[in-house]
Amino acid sequence: MRSAGRTNNAEPAATARTATYVTQTSLEQHERAARELLHSLDLELVERSSPLASGHRSSLLLLGQNHAGKMFLLKYYVPPAKGVILPAQTRYEDFARRETGFYRLLDSIDPNRREFPAPKTVAFGPGEPAPWLLLEWLPAAVGPPEEVVAQDHVITLLQQVASIPTDRMMGRRGLPMEHWEPIGYLDRIRSMYDAVLFVLGEPRWRQLQRFFAEAVRWTDGRKHVLVHGDFQGDNVVVTETDQPFLVDFEQIGIGNRDHDFAWFWLHSDRRPEWKRELLLRWLGNTVGGDRIRSEWGIRSAVTYLAIRRLRWGFLSHGDEDPRASANLALLDAALEGGAALFPA
Repeated sequence: MRSAGRTNNAEPAATARTATYVTQTSLEQHERAARELLHSLDLELVERSSPLASGHRSSLLLLGQNHAGKMFLLKYYVPPAKGVILPAQTRYEDFARRETGFYRLLDSIDPNRREFPAPKTVAFGPGEPAPWLLLEWLPAAVGPPEEVVAQDHVITLLQQVASIPTDRMMGRRGLPMEHWEPIGYLDRIRSMYDAVLFVLGEPRWRQLQRFFAEAVRWTDGRKHVLVHGDFQGDNVVVTETDQPFLVDFEQIGIGNRDHDFAWFWLHSDRRPEWKRELLLRWLGNTVGGDRIRSEWGIRSAVTYLAIRRLRWGFLSHGDEDPRASANLALLDAALEGGAALFPA
């Protein structure tokens, strides 16, 4: 997602219309409702040659412009289309609940976004969870990602996210946080048993149980940090002034400090040399036991992602999943560790 500035909430008429449209199921109806909502907010739709897209297909993203030429992003939440496979243990309404809850938290502790690199909130839709968000638009620097998003941007964002005190998030009403740590990974993986056992086989499944028992032993004492949950290139915006921001907080949570790094590292399509250097930079600040704990944190996140991909492949393609071999190789590398995953 790319990002949304205007300071007043929607008018009552817009509120009533939104409450009606979010109950409809047709994508065309949702698109029409989102466009009408944008108009009711006195914003003109800005057509783009490449439409904005939500990674989870959980929202429609529309760019709007006011009479002064200022740009805003409308994020309009919708149910998943028929046939979309959600991650295990996921309820689609929690995407909106987490993101809108997190933006409300940011507005209370950091309204000017001096600490946390996220767009400013302009308005929330009515209800719980809010059916839409209007955000400050962040104009991205022009150029291909490999020229715009540098390793320094990635490392800076990872450090900024992890520096936010997690006690500010605990117990907040309407914010169902994800738990991104080995115990949470294993809980999700166990719920995938029926979908992945055919692909994995019993011996590898038992190996998974032993792996996570050891992962918990190494990481259980680490302090939990704030975790973006979907930290990848599509959710990083570097502006024209060379400032990095994060967007899309639908999987925000707490847990493993290496989760966001592992997520970015695996989803990146950069050159292997670039990714190897990034990994060495991430591990470079850790030595001894801390280095081992960090490696276990990365391995457990990679293991979870590999199983998640195998589940999706099996549910989508059955035993003819074209990516099954590659994802099994990734899983085995994570389970083995060492040179199979980490460079010397």
